[in-house]
Amino acid sequence: MNLTKSKNVLNKPPGNLIKETSVTLSGEIFFLNKSSKTPLPPLVESYITRNKEIQVDVIVFIDSLFSTPDFNVYQLYCINNSGEPKLQFFIDYDLKETTANDFNAYQITFTVSKEGIPAGVKLKDIKTIEAFSWNIDPVTSRGTETTVQSN
Repeated sequence: MNLTKSKNVLNKPPGNLIKETSVTLSGEIFFLNKSSKTPLPPLVESYITRNKEIQVDVIVFIDSLFSTPDFNVYQLYCINNSGEPKLQFFIDYDLKETTANDFNAYQITFTVSKEGIPAGVKLKDIKTIEAFSWNIDPVTSRGTETTVQSN
């Protein structure tokens, strides 16, 4: 059975596509014993800009043997366990699963979209975000949560 074609598996992340993103190769990382096919969790930082927007910087680690993938970012509004507004971002790419030791680090920078955020919720109300590496056919996706910082 092909899981990516199953009706019970999402083959596209939830949320709204953020159309304007910047992708930069920002370095390399090496592990002595990387044996799992599970993707590495992303590093994420976010802050409120002087223009009262939320900027997000996510670093995703990709097997250095692969060329730069096409990254798409999807934004999903949700409520955390405490009832507070939260945003989730899914960094989508399509690469073969790997057990690599050498990874290229790609920094993906974008500004939060107001699309999909309910009326009455202001960006300043969002205190946490979570970013996930979402490979189209991963064993699992990996996420990191962080606090939105004031600039």
